[in-house]
Amino acid sequence: MNAYFDPTLAPAPIALSIVEGMSNAQYHARPEYSSSQLKDMIRSAAHFYSHNIAKEHEKERKACMDFGTLAHTLFLEPEQFSNEFVILPVDAPRKPTEVMLKAKNPSSETLDKIAFWENFEAINGHKTIITEEDFQGANRIVKNLQTLSMYSVMQNNYGMAEASFFFTDPIFGLELRVRPDWHIVPCSTFPNGLILDLKTTSDARAIAFQRQCGNFAYDLSAAMYREGFQQVYGTENKPDFIFLVAENTAPFNVKQYKASNLFLSIGEQRYYRAKELLAESLLLQEWDGYSKELEEINLPSYMLKQALQHEFN
Repeated sequence: MNAYFDPTLAPAPIALSIVEGMSNAQYHARPEYSSSQLKDMIRSAAHFYSHNIAKEHEKERKACMDFGTLAHTLFLEPEQFSNEFVILPVDAPRKPTEVMLKAKNPSSETLDKIAFWENFEAINGHKTIITEEDFQGANRIVKNLQTLSMYSVMQNNYGMAEASFFFTDPIFGLELRVRPDWHIVPCSTFPNGLILDLKTTSDARAIAFQRQCGNFAYDLSAAMYREGFQQVYGTENKPDFIFLVAENTAPFNVKQYKASNLFLSIGEQRYYRAKELLAESLLLQEWDGYSKELEEINLPSYMLKQALQHEFN
C-alpha cells in the first residue's frame, strides 16, 4: 500500500491491466506510483515528499502543463477538446480583483465584470481556459506533427491514445501506473508494440532536446513505460520508444526521435534506482534531502572539452 494515501479515501490498486477512457483527473487520483513521482525520487526523497505528499507545488505544475496538454489533446484526442478546454472570448473583461469584489459601492462596470465571470465560470468552471492565440498555436503544432513519418505509422496501425496501464514492480512490489500518449498494439508489423510520446519544448533540435531528456529524466519514463507495456501485453521484448517533439512557439517546428539502446539502458538504471530509493523511504518513512557532505565541483564536461581543445590548438 502507498503509505501516504488514506486507505479510507483512495481507491484500491488496480491489478495488471490496461484501462481505456479513464480521465486525467481519475488517473492522477490513483494510488499507484507514476513516472513523475519516481523522477522526484531521483532528485531527492525530500522532493518526492514535497511534491506528492505535502503537495506544495500543485499550482506551478499545472501552469506549466496547460499548453502542452492542449497540444496533446488536439493531436491525439481532438474529440475531447470541448470537454476539457474553453477559449476565452477576445472581448472578455479582466477578472475582477479582490479589492473590486469587496468594494461597498462597486461601479456598474465592475458589476458587469463580476456578472460576466460568474456566468462564464458557472458554465466552464471545470475546463481549462485558453486564449485564441493558444488555440491557433496548438493547431499549428498538430498540422506540423501530421507531416512526420510516424504520423502515418499511427494512422496505419491500430493504437490507443492515453490508455492507462497498471502493473506491479516484480522486485520491490510497488504498484505502478503509466499512461503513454499513444501506443500501437502488438501486431505483425510491431510484434512488441510501439510507444509514442509527444513533448513540447522551446528547442526541438537534437542537442537541446538531449539536454531536456536528461534534465527531466525522459529516459526513466521510457524505461517505466516499456516495462508496464511488456507486463500488460506479455510481449517477448519491450517496445521501441519514439519521441514526437514540437516547439511551443512560432514557427512550431517539429522533430521525431527514436530512443537509442544507450538511452534506454541508462533509463533502466535510473528507473531501478528510483524504485529502490522509494521502497527504502516508504519502509523507513524517512524523506531525506541532498547530501550534506562537502563536495568538489567542476564545470560541465562540454566546457572542459572546449578548454582542452583550445589549449592544444
